[in-house]
Amino acid sequence: MTTLPVPDFETIRADFPRAANSVYLDNASCHPLSVHVAAALHRYIDWATHEVGDPWWPEWAHTRDESKRLFAELINAKPTEIAFARSAVEAENNLLNGMAEHLAGGHVVSNDLHYNAALYNYLMREEDGLDVRIVKSGDWQIDIEQMARAVDKDTRLIATTLVSNVNGYLADIKALSELAHAHGAYLYVDIIQGAGAVPIDVRAMGIDFAACSTFKWLMGVKGFGFLYVREDLQGRVAKPTQHSGGVAFNYPPWGEELAADAGAIAYTPVTGPAMYEVSYPSYEGAVAAQESLRYIQRLGVEHIRAHARELTHRLQRELPALGYRCITPAGNESPIVSFVAEDPAATMEKLKRADVHVAMRFGNKMRISPSVFNNHEDIERLLAALA
Repeated sequence: MTTLPVPDFETIRADFPRAANSVYLDNASCHPLSVHVAAALHRYIDWATHEVGDPWWPEWAHTRDESKRLFAELINAKPTEIAFARSAVEAENNLLNGMAEHLAGGHVVSNDLHYNAALYNYLMREEDGLDVRIVKSGDWQIDIEQMARAVDKDTRLIATTLVSNVNGYLADIKALSELAHAHGAYLYVDIIQGAGAVPIDVRAMGIDFAACSTFKWLMGVKGFGFLYVREDLQGRVAKPTQHSGGVAFNYPPWGEELAADAGAIAYTPVTGPAMYEVSYPSYEGAVAAQESLRYIQRLGVEHIRAHARELTHRLQRELPALGYRCITPAGNESPIVSFVAEDPAATMEKLKRADVHVAMRFGNKMRISPSVFNNHEDIERLLAALA
C-alpha cells in the first residue's frame, strides 16, 4: 500500500472559510463545508436550475453510486453492504424495527456513553416490552468487565458508539465484538463521531451493523448518511421494514402482449442494501459526500487523526492547569476532548468574547473538537481566553 505524503495543514486551512472568521473548535457538532464541497453543490444547483429535465435522474446516478463506493472503501466494507440513510438515529431505528424477530425473547445491552438520542430510542422500546440493559461507564470509559456481566446467552445485540459524543472516548470495538459474538449476539456501532476522523475497518473490528450521518467528520451536509449491514445478515437478521420498488401490470390496457404464466400484478422483491432504502436519496447529500470523501481520501485518515491528536493532547496537558479537569482518557485517539467547567456560563462568555466556538454539553462538560483546518494559534486563543 502506498503511504500518502503528510499534507500541508496550513494550506488546508484555506479550504475552510469558516477558519478565517473565528476560532471554530466545535466540529463534533457540525463540520464546516470546504470550498470544494461548496463548489460541487453549486455545480449541482446550477444544473438543477438550468438543465434538469426528462429523464433527469440518470444524470447524477454515478455521483450517488460513487459516494457509496467511497464510503465503503473508507470503512473496508463492500459497496453491496452500504445503504443510504437520512441520519444515524433513523438508521438505528430502522435496524431495530427490522430485527424484531431476532430480538424477540432476548435483550439488548448498551452503555451510557452511547448517543443520548439512541438511548432514548431503546428506553421507549423498553416501554413496549424490549428488555434493555444500559451499563454505567466507569471513569468516563466503557468498562468491558461490567459489559460482560450484563451479557448472557439471551443477549441479542450490543449497541454502542465508536467515539462518544460526550468526551470523545474511543471504544474498544474489537473487545465488544468478541463479547457479542461469543454469546451469539451481534454488534451495532454508531460511527458518526469517528468516520473520517479515525481509521475504521468493519472487518477487523468485527462490526455487524453501523451507521453515520455526513455532517460531522465526513464534512458533508445534514439529512444524508450511510448504513452498513454485513452482507450475510441482510434480509435475514435485519429485515426491511419500509419498501420501495415497482410493479408491472399484466392486464389490459397496460400491456398488449400479456404473460400467460404471470399474475395480474408482477413484481420482484428488492435485494441487497437497496432493500433498506426508500425512494431516492438526497442528491445534494450524495454530491457533498462524494466530494468530501475524495478529500478525506487525499489527506489520509491517519494524517487527519495525527493532526487532531497534536492539538487535543496539548489541550489535555494545558487546560487542567487553568482549572478545567479533563474527562477524556489520557492518550485517547479521537479528535474530541472534554473538560469540566466549574462555571459553564462564565466559561462560555469568556470564549464568546474571544470569538472562540466550543460546545457546552450535559451541564458543565466543555467539549472541544479540532479538525483539519485548526492549528496551534487556535488553541492559543482558546487558552488565552480561559486564562
